[in-house]
Amino acid sequence: MQQPADITVVVTSCNRHDLLARTLESFRKHESEGRVARILVAEDGDADPSDVCARFGAEHFRTGQRVGQIRLIDQAYAKVTTPYIFHLEDDWEFYRSGFMERSRVLLESDPSILLVQLRAWNDNNGHPLSFAAPDRSHGVLAFGYCDCWHGFTLNPGLRRLSDYQRLGGSYERQPKTMFVVAKTPTAALPFEVEASAFYFRNGYRSMILDETGYVRHIGDERHVRHPDDFKSQLQGLSRNEPCPCGSGRKVKHCHGALV
Repeated sequence: MQQPADITVVVTSCNRHDLLARTLESFRKHESEGRVARILVAEDGDADPSDVCARFGAEHFRTGQRVGQIRLIDQAYAKVTTPYIFHLEDDWEFYRSGFMERSRVLLESDPSILLVQLRAWNDNNGHPLSFAAPDRSHGVLAFGYCDCWHGFTLNPGLRRLSDYQRLGGSYERQPKTMFVVAKTPTAALPFEVEASAFYFRNGYRSMILDETGYVRHIGDERHVRHPDDFKSQLQGLSRNEPCPCGSGRKVKHCHGALV
């Protein structure tokens, strides 16, 4: 009996259509479950991805002007009606099949599993595991990595629409509860950190599939900058003002000493 198509693949794009083509081609080649209802490409700006989308059977919409990754994701997710979202960006390349069906088994087995990561274990930004299966077929992402990451990511992976809606249906409108200093901050970083903290507080955890992975990042040298990239949350503050992290110390004696 044929199973219903219940996954929307959301792909964020920003005028890197050669990379987008590689992403969609490799996804189509290695997506072996066959339950994808639609692929929706969200174009940040006025560039036209229609030729690439037509080649790989994808829909698309354009924002007309740059809105940034987080607002773009919120706009795209608002168009999703299927119970599952497979989140993707325009600079990933799949090299193995079987990831979708294996991810589904994990999500259906436990409602506390937030998402299933697909990168190789040695290519996951150093995030440690709290558990690894003896056969290395899957693992659990550790809580508290760098004091703020608990397994949530905007890297490729299957997740539930209902869990996004539990967040309030918006990454951008989350309350700001955390302060993070990063060596190379991006505009999306504060929102990712807040989402990670929200899901941790609500009892979620994230899994990762087997050690050798299924997908690799191909856009490291092609990052499209946003005006808010590389801005510290300390910008505009006097070194004698209270640090916004809430420690009660002055900026110069707290996070200001780190940057």
